[in-house]
Amino acid sequence: MILLAPFLLLGLLTLPALWWLVRATPPAPQDQRFPSLLILNRLTARREDAARSPLWLLLLRMAAVALVIFGLARPVLTPHQAETGNGPLTLVLDDGWAAIPHWNERISAALALGETAIRNGQDVTLLHAARAPDGAMPEAFTTHDAHALSEHLSRLRPQPWPTDRQALASLLQHRDLSGQRVIILSDGLAATGDNALHDALAKAHSVQDMRWNGCDILRLAASTGQDGALHARVDTLSCHTRTVTLHAANANGGTLAAYPVRTGQDQTISLPPLLRNQLDHLTLEGATGPAAVHLMGQADHRRPVGILQTPDDATPLVGSAFFLNRALQPISDLHSGDATALLGAPLSVLIATDGALSGDQTRSRVLNWVRHGGMLVRFAGPGLAADQGAASDATSDALLPVHLMSGMRQLGGPMSWGKPQTLAPFPETSPFSDLTIPPDVTVSRQVLAKPETGLTDHVWAALSDGTPLVTARAEGNGEIVLFHVTASPDWSNVPLSGLFPDMLERLIERSAGVAGGGPSELAPWRIVGSDGGLIMPPQAARSIRVSDLAHIPVSVTHPAGLYGPAHGTHALNLSDSAPAMKEEVLLGIKISPDGAHADRPLGPALMTAGLLLLLLDLILSLRRRGLLGALGALGVACLLILPVAHAQTPTQMPPLPTTVPQAALDTRLAYVITGHDDIDTVSREGLQGLSDFTTARSSATLGHPDGVVPGKDDLAFYPLLYWPVTPDAQADPERTKALNAFMDHGGILLIDEQGAGTDPDSGTSSAARAALQRVTDGLVVPPLAKLTEKHVLAHTFYLLHSGFPGRVAGQPVYVARNGDEANDDVSPVIIGNGDWAHAWAVDGSGNHPFAVIPGGEDQRTQAYRFGMNMVLYALTGNYKNDQAQYPEMLRRLGTPDSGAAATSPDSVDEEDAP
Repeated sequence: MILLAPFLLLGLLTLPALWWLVRATPPAPQDQRFPSLLILNRLTARREDAARSPLWLLLLRMAAVALVIFGLARPVLTPHQAETGNGPLTLVLDDGWAAIPHWNERISAALALGETAIRNGQDVTLLHAARAPDGAMPEAFTTHDAHALSEHLSRLRPQPWPTDRQALASLLQHRDLSGQRVIILSDGLAATGDNALHDALAKAHSVQDMRWNGCDILRLAASTGQDGALHARVDTLSCHTRTVTLHAANANGGTLAAYPVRTGQDQTISLPPLLRNQLDHLTLEGATGPAAVHLMGQADHRRPVGILQTPDDATPLVGSAFFLNRALQPISDLHSGDATALLGAPLSVLIATDGALSGDQTRSRVLNWVRHGGMLVRFAGPGLAADQGAASDATSDALLPVHLMSGMRQLGGPMSWGKPQTLAPFPETSPFSDLTIPPDVTVSRQVLAKPETGLTDHVWAALSDGTPLVTARAEGNGEIVLFHVTASPDWSNVPLSGLFPDMLERLIERSAGVAGGGPSELAPWRIVGSDGGLIMPPQAARSIRVSDLAHIPVSVTHPAGLYGPAHGTHALNLSDSAPAMKEEVLLGIKISPDGAHADRPLGPALMTAGLLLLLLDLILSLRRRGLLGALGALGVACLLILPVAHAQTPTQMPPLPTTVPQAALDTRLAYVITGHDDIDTVSREGLQGLSDFTTARSSATLGHPDGVVPGKDDLAFYPLLYWPVTPDAQADPERTKALNAFMDHGGILLIDEQGAGTDPDSGTSSAARAALQRVTDGLVVPPLAKLTEKHVLAHTFYLLHSGFPGRVAGQPVYVARNGDEANDDVSPVIIGNGDWAHAWAVDGSGNHPFAVIPGGEDQRTQAYRFGMNMVLYALTGNYKNDQAQYPEMLRRLGTPDSGAAATSPDSVDEEDAP
């Protein structure tokens, strides 16, 4: 235990004086009856000594004063920690995904170790083992101030990618560790570079390794087995097996099913086909971070595929449908039946074997389905070859991508001079271009396409002699694909090769909007954050080739998440290419984190105990003097103790953290801090004026506006965020991520170009527009439309018909065309060039420091009204769109039906400007 104010212990010197002052207590007064004044003459003077205070009462008073003095000395209980010696302290913090389970304890231990070193007069240096979002290793943080260390540690968050021990070792190689005490707050998980880190720490004076329970590190893995079912597995270190709960969830977070899973054992995720296609991700109950989430990606969804077949096609080892079922079952939701049954349900691809499109009604129905966006995949055969010799109708020709020659071509065999042909490399424009062709795949028979102009534009695969193997053509909004061989091994060994299911998978992906062709680059769309949610990718994130997706490890450049277009994402998960989990070898002397706890102040408890003893002394003194009975003493004790207990209640409740803004207690508007003092001052004064205007004219009570930095400050407490875009504004992924989350959760972002290009700010139009494009790159902004008087913003509170001006008038304002369905159709963003903050601004004396042009104070009034409409729009949504509001609005508009005289709705409030 230590004392933060030891000089106050000098108050203990007053205890002897206290002993002398309180050692005697005069006796209590007595009632004496005097029968006559003559009795006084008989009384003789007698000396009466005061009764002394009992020893126990004196000790009680001394103890009470001593406790108060000790409490004022601010004693702090420091947990017992192992001796670490002298010299500066270097803390190495593992802050990768494996540190998430014990992150709070890790930060508390770092703070406790750092405070102890600082109290001993030693500097503390903090190093990070994981790369920062920009891809670089974070700079070392060195301090000898406990408060600065606490503030720095409170802002740290674990990274959703592994640590980079090799980079950390390189960083330590360039530091002088001689005389340094190094404590590693390790996650206990072996990683590449452990040996290099061990060598780099060898020159330190002492190295200690602090670890937590490694059995709490869980990593979820899932894959599709050969049986087509989804298998999940929860990996951990060499620990006793335990049961965890696995949740299968849809895109909205709803649970489709829950499964008990034993760690280290496979679990089959069996879902009905309808729910299987809704599966978006798997999560572990009670765990967070990328290790507890397995994303499926839209490209991993099993698309519904229908097979239109003839009765003989399902014969095992002979029929075409048999080989199609074997190839498609692991990668699709497979259905069989006639055209009526198949096309009556949602379908991505329809596969027709030879002879399956025999009826006119069937061909007409299939053609209509293709023209509405379906993909038809046909296979040739004897029936198709024979049909080309007879006259075919227009519908039959429309279901072929190219014109065919009659009969079939035979390659090899006793009646042919040729030999079976191998496959030529796929064209770059083909969806099969990234597939590897096995050298043993050959074709012995095929139907030939008529040599016509433009035939090569329809060829997706060809034989080595140049004749087409797969052709395709667009038909309406869909596509028709023809394999010039059968789906069985009769004409080729393609159905027996691994190339066959890969080609079909590419076609299914193409039907879902994932275009093939070339080594595709998948840009990061969203990544899994430290809390397990999807966030914007970091600055260092890079694209991934489709061919590399299956074996690329997760890192800061390729974090776990979704890659590719928003409607055809591919998932990269932490466990996809990760090595087996192994415990890391000790990097130094192992120490326990049990004693590494933050200091515990004892002053409040000691002062409370001293005050309670003084209250007890007061009650006992009153009791001894006869002023209180037993019940009275008990009642006074209760009355005195209850207020003290009530006063101590705030110490039991955690105070509002300094990181939580005051907007958690009252409604406030906020503005984005730009770094320009003049602009930030105008934003604060403008929102203050708007808040006062709104408070005076509505039931909403708004507090003082707050300046915030998106990405560092919590925006969840603010309904409206004002963002003045400056010409020198630069893109910031952290800010973009925070603003997207703000809008996703119902906040409204007001973007103001501050009148760029107008009379008050001429010459900055191009720079402001370029800045607007930079800072909004990555924002999820819906399609926009120009704000008109028909929008709910024009009549949320005031009926506005003369535009939406700010400091300047005549500038267009843009809002979401359709609004956000998840947020009551409210537009999440409002973009304009009105420079509203200058129009709303009120200085300290209550005056308007900026003029508005060209309309003067009337225009300022309109700007205030529009601002109030935006505030109430953010607070109440679009309730004014309710038809129940229409009669009142029609009455105020003075329509002929209302019978009222036409009045200007803008004259309702006589004194609108504050």
